[in-house]
Amino acid sequence: MNRLFIILIVLAVVVAGVISYAYYMVYLPQQYQQYSANYYNQQLQNMGYYGGMMGGGMMGGGGAYHMMGYYGGYEVMYESTVPISQAISMMRNVPSYAKVFPNNDSIIFTSKDITIVILSMGHKRAINLTGYTPPSYAQHNVFVIYGLINPTLIIPSGASVRFVLINLDAGDYHNVAITPVSPPYPYYVMMYIRMNVLGMSPLLPPANYNSGQAYEFSFTTTFYQPGTYYYLCEYPGHAEMGMYGKIIVV
Repeated sequence: MNRLFIILIVLAVVVAGVISYAYYMVYLPQQYQQYSANYYNQQLQNMGYYGGMMGGGMMGGGGAYHMMGYYGGYEVMYESTVPISQAISMMRNVPSYAKVFPNNDSIIFTSKDITIVILSMGHKRAINLTGYTPPSYAQHNVFVIYGLINPTLIIPSGASVRFVLINLDAGDYHNVAITPVSPPYPYYVMMYIRMNVLGMSPLLPPANYNSGQAYEFSFTTTFYQPGTYYYLCEYPGHAEMGMYGKIIVV
């Protein structure tokens, strides 16, 4: 009788464990990812994306056609492609109003009308491209800006900044969003930063290294208030693992 009782208790514990695992490790993450995807897609619609078409305006394209699809429930969109070699040249062509400081991984901008070319990629590709080591917090994917990895950007107050994102990653989708919300970031970061987004791009597909083409998108943000902001990738897990950098508006 005691043996049967013990077996029943063990079975009850196992069943409870399976149910708890299924709920907390499978059901809830799936539900949260769906909420996160819906929120992200709603943000895109609020910023002027409708069924693959977008007129001119804040986010950009002068009435150009924009391809659209889905990846993991998230809308992906891209304005155009550029040769990968051209993207690297754009990143290395430092504007006259920018001063790069490799020793402290920072860039100072002096203009009120700024264009910043951002390349997204894995950290190994970034090391090979720049010759620098990523910041210690960056464990996987990173941004490369004018030869530096996840640099701190110092921008004058009132500056209008056109961010040009080009995805050079061979396998991952990336976007870039601007927010005053500081790290650390959770796995589902886009729900965490919620409405505290000053500007963002859609998710861009990986580069096609067979054809030598990469996807790009641009948007413009004006920094009216001094303070500290961050640029980050909103795809789940990317910012959590260090795909972000700081913006200081002075």
